[in-house]
Amino acid sequence: MHKLIFIPVILLLLFSCSGPEVDYVAKVKVLHLTNASLYDEELVYDVIFDSEESDVDSLKNKSRILFLSGIDQYKNKDNTRKAIDFFKESILVFPDAKTYYELGNALLDRNNFDQAKEAINAYRVAEHLNFQPKFNIYYKEACANNILYHNVAAEEKENYMSRVVASLRMAFYNGFSDTVQLKNDPRINSIVVTDEYKSIILNARIEKEKGSPNALFELFKNAFPASETTTLEINKEHVDLARYDQSISYDFAAFIPEMENTEFGREVSHDYFYVAKVAETPLYTALVYRSMSFYGENMQPVHTTLVTFDTQGEIIAKKLISCECSAEKIKDAKIENNIITIHDYKRKWEHPIDKVDFEDNKVIAYELKASIKYRIDNTGKIIDEDVPSNYKDSTVASTK
Repeated sequence: MHKLIFIPVILLLLFSCSGPEVDYVAKVKVLHLTNASLYDEELVYDVIFDSEESDVDSLKNKSRILFLSGIDQYKNKDNTRKAIDFFKESILVFPDAKTYYELGNALLDRNNFDQAKEAINAYRVAEHLNFQPKFNIYYKEACANNILYHNVAAEEKENYMSRVVASLRMAFYNGFSDTVQLKNDPRINSIVVTDEYKSIILNARIEKEKGSPNALFELFKNAFPASETTTLEINKEHVDLARYDQSISYDFAAFIPEMENTEFGREVSHDYFYVAKVAETPLYTALVYRSMSFYGENMQPVHTTLVTFDTQGEIIAKKLISCECSAEKIKDAKIENNIITIHDYKRKWEHPIDKVDFEDNKVIAYELKASIKYRIDNTGKIIDEDVPSNYKDSTVASTK
């Protein structure tokens, strides 16, 4: 049962010959998290469910800015203490699976008993919210439990070692395969000399013979919702694609190179979201994701990108297909039977945008500036189908 709290208010008291009738208006008291309930899995889920019933875009944006500040502190500045504070503040504004996962990582990197226990709580909420790739949750839980194992009394060690083994089994079962990383990871590598680890590796090798040689890419592409039809349409009035709000984990950065900045740190001005898997053939998979800038006071840019990958997860071609590039410039797109149709528009506003705030303004017209067609060929390349000879667009993403 979702924990919605209803407060009945008497709106009108009517009398009739059958007696008084009372009409009620239900006011919903929105749930929220506190530091004490941060790891209450059911309450976290209910907060998200409850919030989705109302307009929470501003909360999500504020939460995402705090999350990206945490990533900057954690990945780029190596400051786990500040990162933890930002991640927790982000969750209290609006909870998200990826934020819980990165919170767990930052806590785990503190490498002490209490924060290793707290990291496990964070990972369990991330799992409850269906974080992907799931094997990383189990691997990190195994690391945390191994830290606890080395810091508990002798009579407790067997219990904690069983947790390490169970978590590691689940990691391998769900696609973990990097034994080199494991052997070099001081948080977990003490397990490699045990019989339990040898058994895990043997079973993992048997499963690998049955499964895909490229498990991470399989997890990445399968996390995209499959398009229900052969058509994906991005309407000019909704190019922000706000309804697609499932965030992509940084563990998939190998498939979204722009997630990393030029210093090979984490890009902390944008976040990335699944949109759709629009095609899958024996030679390529075509995926669509959107990115959004969370810095700037108004009209944060939103870009939607189509990427084709080969069977090993290498990028074949990549193209920006739609965007809310600025207050005036937008693109919409339609993908149908491998034909990509893109329209460039100039938006006209009722009032000058430098004089009237966006919330008090509105779009009154869309002026079509260009219409372009591309095609995904049988090998996954994106080629010109109908592109005007004088068409120039600096926002087109490069191909492989």
